[in-house]
Amino acid sequence: MSVHRAFFFALALLSFVSTVHTKAEPMPTLAYVAAKNANPKRLDIFKKGLAELGYAEGKNIRVEYREAELDADYNGVVADLVQRKVEIILAANVAATRAAARATKTIPIVMMAVFDPVGIGVVASLERPGTNVTGTTMYAPQLIGERLRILKRLVPQLERVAMVLNGQNPNNATQLELLRSEGQKLGIAVEQLDIRKPEDVDAAFDKALGLGVQGLTNAVDTFINSRRFALAAGAAKHKVPFVFSDDEYVMAGGLIALGPGHYEGYYGAAKYVDKILRGANPADLPIVGPTEFTISANRTALENLGLPLSPDLAGRVSEWFD
Repeated sequence: MSVHRAFFFALALLSFVSTVHTKAEPMPTLAYVAAKNANPKRLDIFKKGLAELGYAEGKNIRVEYREAELDADYNGVVADLVQRKVEIILAANVAATRAAARATKTIPIVMMAVFDPVGIGVVASLERPGTNVTGTTMYAPQLIGERLRILKRLVPQLERVAMVLNGQNPNNATQLELLRSEGQKLGIAVEQLDIRKPEDVDAAFDKALGLGVQGLTNAVDTFINSRRFALAAGAAKHKVPFVFSDDEYVMAGGLIALGPGHYEGYYGAAKYVDKILRGANPADLPIVGPTEFTISANRTALENLGLPLSPDLAGRVSEWFD
């Protein structure tokens, strides 16, 4: 074989070996676990964050998508992903986070705007998680009292309110106690409306009316959020003012909301994925909380209840819906 032909033969062989090696190189798999009717914009925001860090689905990462409705459903969903040995579990809510933390102590779990990770027992602290769980949180307990004060502005003679919550979520009880503490300062009694299944929503409004409730608020919870359309419709039907915890409720037809939203946390979660894929230990990555808080309101819902906002409160509204 001539030197010339031998050179090209070696070059072709090197190219072949390189191609085989590239094809054999596995792409890391992310597993995204969310509620069945979660707002799709949240995932879009997360993917935007990934793209800015150089990640593209199908090119250098794979994404497995899973969803669940009831809290108990997440256990089976996560168990399947653990068996598949995915590189990272993306937990989009409390139920997914708790299920993942129970299912594995080795696969990194990145939370996406998850409420109160310390309170639900998946990390030791926000500053130093100490487990395989890290990510972003939307924990802002100070907003519970502020929502009650907004409700008081809407209903000056407010004497009794109720919090819609999920009794299966341990941090909902803490939120209820915070609301009761704030209610005592204002002379307002606080009741609870426990919703654990879709069919519980109508019964909750019947109970609220029976208790003489004049206004409602909600606990931050995966399942409660999944019922946002039914809650907004029920509040409108029974003409009960409802101050929600997130603008997604207002987008669903709800009256008014004060909250940190989810988008900031979803965008920020991409940075955790990048760090972990580069070798960082989740136990050492501090959990980041929200920095943006907004009020959103629905003009149609306000008109239907005959509740004009005072000029100063209206001036604080950052986003209006019709």
